[in-house]
Amino acid sequence: MNIQIPDEFRKACRNLAQGLEVATAEEFIQHALIGIDLDDAHAIRTFIDGLLKSNPSADELIDFWWSTPADIVFYDGEGVRTFLSMIRDVLDRSPYVDEKPKDGGTG
Repeated sequence: MNIQIPDEFRKACRNLAQGLEVATAEEFIQHALIGIDLDDAHAIRTFIDGLLKSNPSADELIDFWWSTPADIVFYDGEGVRTFLSMIRDVLDRSPYVDEKPKDGGTG
């Protein structure tokens, strides 16, 4: 499986370096998303959705992860799948989604 990784996702992966001092998975994800704006978030969310919907094997996910610029190591494809799902879930919430009313109203 040849996965084309968008620049926006690579940008988030560059935030993941060995030696991060985080206590929870949520902190880890928040660190990955430093500097990610709404456009980046949309691109990353779309990429992760497509990747997970293609139902890659654990080995394919490991190969994919090792091709990113992240320094953080996953040895288990299911760990990669869980991490990607968690990132997607965070990107589905404020401040990464435009929450302006669609009807043009104020609320």
